[in-house]
Amino acid sequence: MVGTAVVGAGEESQAGYTLKTEGAVVVDDLATEDRFSGPPLLLDHGVVSGISVVIGGTDDPWGVLGTHSTDQITFTDDDVTFVQNAANLLGNAIQRQRSEQRRRESERRFREIAEVSPDTIFRLDTDGVFTYVSPVIESLLGYTPEDLVDTSFRTYVPDESMETAFDGFSRVAAGETVRELELRLIDADGDLVDIEVSASPVTHDGSVRFVQGLVRDVTERTKRERRLQRLKAQYETLMENLPEMGVFLFDRDCQYTVSGGGELSSVSLTSADFEGATPHDLFPEAIADELEHYYREALDGRSSRFEQEYQDRQYPVQTVPVRNDDGDVISGLAVSENVTERRERQRTLERQNERLREFAGVVSHDLRNPLNVAQGQLKLARTECDSEHLDNVSAAIERSNRLIDDLLTLASSGDAVTETESLDLRAVAEGCWQNVPTGDATLAVRTEQTIVADRGRLEQLLENLVRNAVEHARPRSEVPADAPDGDASGLTVTVGALADGFYVADTGPGIPPEERDEVFKAGHSTAADGTGFGLRIVEQIADAHGWTVTVTDSDSGGARFEVRGIETA
Repeated sequence: MVGTAVVGAGEESQAGYTLKTEGAVVVDDLATEDRFSGPPLLLDHGVVSGISVVIGGTDDPWGVLGTHSTDQITFTDDDVTFVQNAANLLGNAIQRQRSEQRRRESERRFREIAEVSPDTIFRLDTDGVFTYVSPVIESLLGYTPEDLVDTSFRTYVPDESMETAFDGFSRVAAGETVRELELRLIDADGDLVDIEVSASPVTHDGSVRFVQGLVRDVTERTKRERRLQRLKAQYETLMENLPEMGVFLFDRDCQYTVSGGGELSSVSLTSADFEGATPHDLFPEAIADELEHYYREALDGRSSRFEQEYQDRQYPVQTVPVRNDDGDVISGLAVSENVTERRERQRTLERQNERLREFAGVVSHDLRNPLNVAQGQLKLARTECDSEHLDNVSAAIERSNRLIDDLLTLASSGDAVTETESLDLRAVAEGCWQNVPTGDATLAVRTEQTIVADRGRLEQLLENLVRNAVEHARPRSEVPADAPDGDASGLTVTVGALADGFYVADTGPGIPPEERDEVFKAGHSTAADGTGFGLRIVEQIADAHGWTVTVTDSDSGGARFEVRGIETA
């Protein structure tokens, strides 16, 4: 019989019985068979004997294979084995064909998805060689898929990422799934690209056949993360060192994302209170409205300065935009400072200084009149007699005038410096040397600095330091009885550079360590004719500029005054 026909496969049929028994079914005489009903098709064609077996596995059979004869035959075991082997071959062929169909369908779906994916999809064999790369790779690395296929992934990994990449590949090749592995690749121009890789093994019969995964370009994300990490570290460092300040980062919804600073606790707030909140969640309406106005100015790219009062405290506030590397505004920053106590101290100091200036003016006026009279009487006395006592009177009048001059200088030397200019320190020092009686002393200038200062006060500072060196040039025990105080013969005064300022050193006797805290106090002097105000004026001038002045030993054992914190031009 040639052709096709349909036969039943129910439990009462030979095919159904064969599938049910899961073994070979041998029929000696189909007409007398009582295990199942013989198919009418076979009976109509005079079939007597036959063998039927299952095609494929018994748990997932493809069908039944039967062989029949119109003659009555006694089939041997070899006959049954032969038919079963034929069924097995047929089952294997069907399995291969079905598997190939599924593989082709899976591959078709894979490529459809891969070629529209925004991320690069790839496959590697177990040696790390590309067997497939999706087209989007060209926009990531500048290579076409054809450039990469049949090449090793190692070709495109820089040394800095090779260990990470190889470890990740080895783990996947051993059967592990790896997710979000961050590394770098080298593009066609030789530049480094930040990527993130996720990959998994594809197995068959328990062994890994290839590696499949995706590559995501995270260059921009990495830049943002690095910038945010730098900003966060900077802000945290800033916050830790700002006891009277508050620092706040806010997003485009004017919600606080980061906050800190010692001032928060002084108004009973914490960083947690700010996180995710807006100004209107935390402050009175008027304050919140003003804050949000300037916050939006910052988010539009404009910096602002303004002042607010909160809980009887004064806060200058500065808002600035925070930009990414492309110059786009990504958030805003606000910094506030509690200046209440500082302003109160400033007002108190200004009142004290004003009273001091008034006092100094009155004292100067009231003292200079009798001194001028005494000076006139001294001139008349010199015309009438010649006495060494008149020299003592002249010295006393001169010292009194110096005291008055120093008192007036002291009264104004602490005022804040408002006008500065760039000054050649060498030229200023040499000019000041000419303004001070220095006798046989020598000046050495070892600096070419240009510093920013108030000229008049810098000159006063240098002249006072030079005068101090000359007046204390030698201990009184070493000075001849007929020599003036502080004989300066052999004295050298040096003005030299420091990394953040300058120094004035001398070759005199120096200042004992136990006296160094006293020398800047008003009225302190060890010179017979000193006023005790010179070094106090030096300190006040330094403070007015925002500088510091300290005293230590010079290389020769003399005094060395170091002035630091100076701005150079």
